[in-house]
Amino acid sequence: MPRGRGSRKEVEPEKPTDPENPVEPEEQVDLDGDNDAEEQMEDEVEYEEVEEEVEEEEEEEEEEEEEEEEVEEANGVDEQANPDEDQDMKTSNVDDEDSRKHAELLALPPHGSEVYVGGIPHDASEEDLKGFCESVGEVTEVRMMKGKDSRENKGYAFVTFRTKKLAAKAIKDLNGTEFQGRKIKCSTSQAKHKLFIGNIPRSWAEDDLQKVVDDVGPGVNAVELLKDPQNSNRNRGFAFIEYYNHACAEYSRQKMSNPKFKLDYQSPTVSWADPMRNLLLLHR
Repeated sequence: MPRGRGSRKEVEPEKPTDPENPVEPEEQVDLDGDNDAEEQMEDEVEYEEVEEEVEEEEEEEEEEEEEEEEVEEANGVDEQANPDEDQDMKTSNVDDEDSRKHAELLALPPHGSEVYVGGIPHDASEEDLKGFCESVGEVTEVRMMKGKDSRENKGYAFVTFRTKKLAAKAIKDLNGTEFQGRKIKCSTSQAKHKLFIGNIPRSWAEDDLQKVVDDVGPGVNAVELLKDPQNSNRNRGFAFIEYYNHACAEYSRQKMSNPKFKLDYQSPTVSWADPMRNLLLLHR
């Protein structure tokens, strides 16, 4: 059976057309992957650098904050310590002032160095009388008694010599002599140097009172605390304190007259010792 022309002709398959620059799919993926990896690595490096910078800044800030806290704590400690230091300083200053004052009082002549001088002219000055008395020895003070609102003196004065011996010599040598045309009188001054203290706790011993008055002021020569005749373990509630000189006694009198001054919880009565009153109290 004869074949047709169409049946004899075979159809050849079409060959694929190759591109000019063929790129295999795997290579393309690899290249893109490399690019992404590099970019990712760069991003990570940059991020890490930023993180390190941030961490460094945070560390610096933390260090600064710690330093500030340490400074504040140190200041706080100083501020807390300062009141005590100030108090210690104040106490030290007070102690120094008291010590200087005590030394000044004890440097003054003792009791018995003052001489009463009467009959002096009313127009005489302290300098005139001091020069007259210095013929005997060193004069430390002259107290000319004057009236209120008056330039003239009352006709008498108190002259303090350096020692009791000089005072005794002045009484002997100057009594009855003339000063500026007038005969003067010299005698022992009755300067007060004893204090009376009342309202003392009855349970106190003499040593207890001695410690207190020694702390108050200088120059305590003697403490006489009267005992209860009916109970030797108790006192009578009052005492007499003798001082080195009038200045020491006056200093302690003012200190103990302060309302804040107490003997335990009791407010004492403080005054100059009066010989007549002392006698009455002793025989009461």
